[in-house]
Amino acid sequence: MICPFCGKEMRKGILSGDGRSAVTWKEGDRKAPLMDRIVGTGTVTAAKHTLTTFTIESYFCADCRKMLFDTDVTT
Repeated sequence: MICPFCGKEMRKGILSGDGRSAVTWKEGDRKAPLMDRIVGTGTVTAAKHTLTTFTIESYFCADCRKMLFDTDVTT
């Protein structure tokens, strides 16, 4: 995917969290392994912690530090 902000290629990955540790992003189609979560590799600083787990497929642009993912809000 091309970044709509800077026009460079974005990397596809997975946002994940377990409610006990930081939310992480890892390139590819699998969530970050335990060792990456322990040392803080891929930590997403804007995320808030909750008591639930999740994964979200997303795209990350390292140049402009933007992340995109598809979502819908149920009202």
